[in-house]
Amino acid sequence: MSAPPRLPPFWIVIAITVLGPFSLHVVIPAMQPIAAGFGTDSAAAQTTLTAYLIGIAGGQLVYGPLSDRFGRRPIVLLGMSAYLVASLGCALAQSLDALLALRLLQGATGSAGQVLGRAIIRDCVPRDRAASLLGYATMAMSCCASVSPLLAAIVQDLAGWRATFFGLAAAAAFVLVSAWIGLRETKFDRLEGLGPARLAGTYLLLLGSPAFLAYALATAFANAAWYAFVAGAPYVMVELLGLPPIAYGKYVLIVLAGYIVGNFLAGRLSVRMGGARMIAIGQGLAILGAGWQVAMLAADTLSPLGLFLPMTLIVFASGLFLPNTNAGALSVHPQVAGSAAGLTGFLQMSLGAATTVALASWMTTSEAPLVAVTAGSSVLSALSLLLLRWRRTATTDGS
Repeated sequence: MSAPPRLPPFWIVIAITVLGPFSLHVVIPAMQPIAAGFGTDSAAAQTTLTAYLIGIAGGQLVYGPLSDRFGRRPIVLLGMSAYLVASLGCALAQSLDALLALRLLQGATGSAGQVLGRAIIRDCVPRDRAASLLGYATMAMSCCASVSPLLAAIVQDLAGWRATFFGLAAAAAFVLVSAWIGLRETKFDRLEGLGPARLAGTYLLLLGSPAFLAYALATAFANAAWYAFVAGAPYVMVELLGLPPIAYGKYVLIVLAGYIVGNFLAGRLSVRMGGARMIAIGQGLAILGAGWQVAMLAADTLSPLGLFLPMTLIVFASGLFLPNTNAGALSVHPQVAGSAAGLTGFLQMSLGAATTVALASWMTTSEAPLVAVTAGSSVLSALSLLLLRWRRTATTDGS
């Protein structure tokens, strides 16, 4: 067997990976100025965030198979070029409808690096080493996503909301040039054909694999717990606890710090301890966090720390095991790692979006719906992997 390709400079892989997630939340500080500029309300401006999410979800299904057929490098360059054009278009948009369409395109094109960064890592290193590098990549994504609203607010105060998109275009130009110079090809055993039959066959192969489904669903449910918390916690803080909106922004930093620390430890320990053990430890801690949430709800002692500390344990645990479940999903059928990365990302975004919509219609005068969704998603994440273990045991026993 030929040696695996050499990993491109890791900072370039990080750069193409974080650009899409960084761009997701930059419009949050600009909701009011965008609404005022286009003569509409904040609810209509909020749809620019939804459009980006839809673009990310759909784009991931496209870039993975394209990269399995044509290679990682040309698809990364294509995606970054289109993202640059979309960002310039957002900066120059003259109507809310145009901005919505361009944000949709920006999300779809920005997802290229998010998908292919994972695939490039898996092309070059074994599974446990891939989990380690994915841990560091996810840590970088978390940090960038955390600071993006603050940076956008500073730029907006200095030069207006359009300057934020010009800044994203400048960042895209830098990443594009860096990838053109330093991103080596890592996919050489390419698939033949790219018609609907090939695309459907690839996704049916993955969806028909219990191992892939277990890893992908474990990842998706764990992310759904986070999306639900982000959607429901501000309501609990403001409407039920009577705190100002900025209180959520302060307390959520504790949760984000937990996730970043978990990702860092995954990067440090995944090779040494092995992916299976990291997943078991992480899932066990997540279940403890879910139990802590339920206990706090039963005690009827709602407080900011009672809301955020159990979630910090859950996301810390997710930081430990998510790089390993992602690496596991990409390793089931490594010849289509790009498609596996895209499908895993699509399931994450789709389930996360569905969770937030369901929670928005369920929130009452209690934090119970939020606890039910976050704790329930954590339990379902663990059950997905237990199902994989059960299937393996049944197969070994001849059942």
